[in-house]
Amino acid sequence: MYSLHIANKNYSSWSLRPWVLMRALAIPFAEEMHPFADAGNREAFRQFSPTARVPCLVDGAQTVWDSL
Repeated sequence: MYSLHIANKNYSSWSLRPWVLMRALAIPFAEEMHPFADAGNREAFRQFSPTARVPCLVDGAQTVWDSL
């Protein structure tokens, strides 16, 4: 199953976009929400994203962080 690492969907449209797409297409995923308050801790974000940014989709050893 995929893990989708996002920020609060109310404040981050970049996080909302993959969430809406995956829900609309009924793709199963685990939502991992990381509050922007934690954004000052870049090392914590680097545990799941090489760029320390969200959104980030993880599938086993494969990580996709580029949303453009």
